[in-house]
Amino acid sequence: MVLSDKEILKHLLSKNLIISPITNGAKQIGSSSIDVRLGSTFKYLKVVNQTHFDINNLNELKRQIEEYSEEIILQPLEPFILHPKDFVLGSTLEYLKLPSNLTARLEGRSTWGRVGLQVHSTAGLIDPGFEGSLTFELHNLGKLPLPLFPGTRIGQLVFYNIDNATTLYKNKEGSKFHSQLGPKNSSFYNDYDYQNIIKIRTNGETK
Repeated sequence: MVLSDKEILKHLLSKNLIISPITNGAKQIGSSSIDVRLGSTFKYLKVVNQTHFDINNLNELKRQIEEYSEEIILQPLEPFILHPKDFVLGSTLEYLKLPSNLTARLEGRSTWGRVGLQVHSTAGLIDPGFEGSLTFELHNLGKLPLPLFPGTRIGQLVFYNIDNATTLYKNKEGSKFHSQLGPKNSSFYNDYDYQNIIKIRTNGETK
């Protein structure tokens, strides 16, 4: 069941749920969600001089992924201009800490969706026990460039009660983004299933 504003406030006041900073609760907390704002750090995916990811050399693959993105840190009141069809990683200004009895979903705000801004492609679910800033997968589906200012409310969190999870995100093997601050590059090469595929391709070994 989705939490109401009253239930969200109860969790926040008891510090069972931590979202910081909240500078204007009256504006950020809606009837069944809480708005989250855009941070100032971005990972911009560049056009690079490579035809594909080298899956036969993990060290080279890691280097390619690092080269594939450029970190951009904005100054106060400086916008990030997201051009049509561009894709960039951003993050929430807020730091989130979920308890074992809550899960959440990150959604876009309608006011930005109506000009073509998509705030996530796949990373919408937030597991119990997650702690850190959340990643925005920003994509401009519209026809005009979008000026995105840090501190702008572009997303919202919806919360759900669950039975206490036995395995929290922070204790889960392979939890790559726990306690992250700002957007991080993909590390799909660390996933056990992907590594098994690479091992089978190279020498026939599996875990």
